[in-house]
Amino acid sequence: MLLEKSQELIDLSQRRKSLQNFVGNLKTIQTRQKQIADALATIQPLVEALKAFRQRGIDNIDLTHKAESILSFVMNAEENLQNNSEWILDNKNFKGNILNSHIENLKATLEQQLSEVWKSYRDQQMPSTNNEILNLLAKVEAFKQTVLQIQIIDKKIKNVIYPKNNADFTICEREIEQLKYYWNSLSSDEVPQAVLHFLRAAANQGAPLNLLTEEVQDWINQHGISDSLKIRLI
Repeated sequence: MLLEKSQELIDLSQRRKSLQNFVGNLKTIQTRQKQIADALATIQPLVEALKAFRQRGIDNIDLTHKAESILSFVMNAEENLQNNSEWILDNKNFKGNILNSHIENLKATLEQQLSEVWKSYRDQQMPSTNNEILNLLAKVEAFKQTVLQIQIIDKKIKNVIYPKNNADFTICEREIEQLKYYWNSLSSDEVPQAVLHFLRAAANQGAPLNLLTEEVQDWINQHGISDSLKIRLI
């Protein structure tokens, strides 16, 4: 009887130990699966931004090598887990620090490229709004409100590091169109077309002397802004 009870205690002890090992292994598996999920979640917002760029034909961002290394890591882990759930328990098999390093490198590279590509795309789309000329035009009552709107929208657009998704991109594109509208609407019945033509040219690549007609010169003198304009050789 005593021997039987002793054997039962031994069996119970072994089962308890097996259960403890199972629970420990399960926690390790779940922790490492979460590590993979968290790593991928880290770059998911950047993937959304990249999709928005590519929807607009902006595809000069090459992350093939970095992305493939992460994809290979994840696919290898999934395949081995299906074949043997205990594969992930071995630190020699699952190198979480390497995965995190790949993710951080990809994240940093993608953020930098998205920012650079966005700035190039943005500058191509936006009108050339010279701040010096805008400050000049702001001195003219007919232009004050329009110039203020241009400066507000221009600053808002340039504060965007890069659009985070398709919705953000749409908002930025709409604001660029608003900026173009206000820039093109810098006109008033009080301002002659010849003056508008001269000022717009001066705000972009510079105005040729043949645009500085007597009418334009008189208007500039009348509004006391001649000291804000300069002649330069190109």
